[in-house]
Amino acid sequence: MIDMKFMVAALGCIMAGCVSSGTKVTADQQASFQPGTTAETQIIAKLGPPNNVATLADGSKMDSYMHIAASANAATYVPIVGLFAGGAKSTTDTVMFAFDPQGILKSTTSNHGQSNVNTGIANQH
Repeated sequence: MIDMKFMVAALGCIMAGCVSSGTKVTADQQASFQPGTTAETQIIAKLGPPNNVATLADGSKMDSYMHIAASANAATYVPIVGLFAGGAKSTTDTVMFAFDPQGILKSTTSNHGQSNVNTGIANQH
């Protein structure tokens, strides 16, 4: 017989409608890497492989770590109400590390964005 706690947990996960992907780099992690001294290999050892790598004509590189999280609004799951007021919210965090041709960190930048997607009929503009 199926355990009731398992059923409640599974139902909670399904109803939550949350999803995330990528590598989240915290502000503390970003600050721990020092321009002029930290090597690309050290960052990859700590964070894992980047989500995107751009190599420039001069041999320098830009490694990007992106994290995306999305969740459906609660109204989406309510029968009939979801047709009119459904939607989802998402956040995107990107941290980019710029390296010189020798693989030494030159600089870091970060970006945070968020969006709301309204799927309900009442939310259409």
